Amino acid sequence: MNKILATVMSLMVAGSVYAQDVAPQRGKVDVVFCVDRSGSMDRVIETAKRKIWTIVNEVAQQKPTPILRIGLIGYGSADRDVKFFQLSSDLDKVYENLTTFRCDMGGDEWVGWALQQAAERMEWATEKKSLKMIFMVGNETAAQCRDEVMYTKTAPEAIKKDISVNVIYCGKPNPIEERTWREVASLADGMYSQIDLSGGEVTIQTPHDQKLAELSQKLNGTYVAYGRRGAEGQLKQDAADKATVASGAAPAAAARAEAKAASVYNNAAWDLVDASKEKEFDLAKIKREELPEEMRKMSPEEQKAYLEKKTKERDEIRKEIAQLSVERQKFVNEEMKRKNLTADASFDEAVRKTIAEQAAKRR
Repeated sequence: MNKILATVMSLMVAGSVYAQDVAPQRGKVDVVFCVDRSGSMDRVIETAKRKIWTIVNEVAQQKPTPILRIGLIGYGSADRDVKFFQLSSDLDKVYENLTTFRCDMGGDEWVGWALQQAAERMEWATEKKSLKMIFMVGNETAAQCRDEVMYTKTAPEAIKKDISVNVIYCGKPNPIEERTWREVASLADGMYSQIDLSGGEVTIQTPHDQKLAELSQKLNGTYVAYGRRGAEGQLKQDAADKATVASGAAPAAAARAEAKAASVYNNAAWDLVDASKEKEFDLAKIKREELPEEMRKMSPEEQKAYLEKKTKERDEIRKEIAQLSVERQKFVNEEMKRKNLTADASFDEAVRKTIAEQAAKRR
């Protein structure tokens, strides 16, 4: 009997090791939004700010959960103040950057030039199976810049780098304008979507929104800030929470809570709980002065126990958020059906659908 048990145990261990060896690697998803900042785009930009966490949640559903990085470009004419924010996995920082976008540019919209900036200046992932995509968001015609940086030249250069260029045309149907935007997408293996200048936002409040917002705040209590970026990281997290709530849409705060409970929301650069899950993490190598005040007087065993306690607390809160998010989505679906509403022409739905379809092509 003992011999049989030993054999079974050895097979279980071998199976476990094998499973670890063949576990799929987390891929990277790089997404750059190039947004027209002319005056007519104000409602689309505000919708993007409220819906960014919904878009993050779409990426979080991919299996295995990828490493998500987002870059931002706010463009108009090339000789005006262009906002350029490098690709980053720090989603709170991404949100902070997005909130600086205003409709403060007039003149021509240099679509081809902005596309070139995204393709050439962003620090794209180099792994072969990484999903790399640009979303060009704008209205009027896409053919508004110098010939040397016209989209007919810059879009093909993007796809040569395995970067697809997707389009979200904002405005009422206009065959002449739309033709240019459709061409942008077709030249770089992208998808074309058309939405209203309102952003097409559909907002459904649910009985679960308040609880999710509360759990989001509770989740913050499980973060253990360390190092020179610790204090800044916590401030950004808190600022993003407050800004999302201040947007006035309870569903936005609920979507942020869901995003914070997903593994794409990773703050290993300043949080010891996330850092402890990294392959090469070694608590003993962190200098005492870089530890949070409460951990400096602890023994190594106490420090380990403290992190394990915080990890357990976070896992429990994340689980509760995940369960509530499912219930919330069920409520939203039922309300949409009851009210005969559709989000097909919304900004976030256009992005989510594109990401889902292009991710499926990579599998």
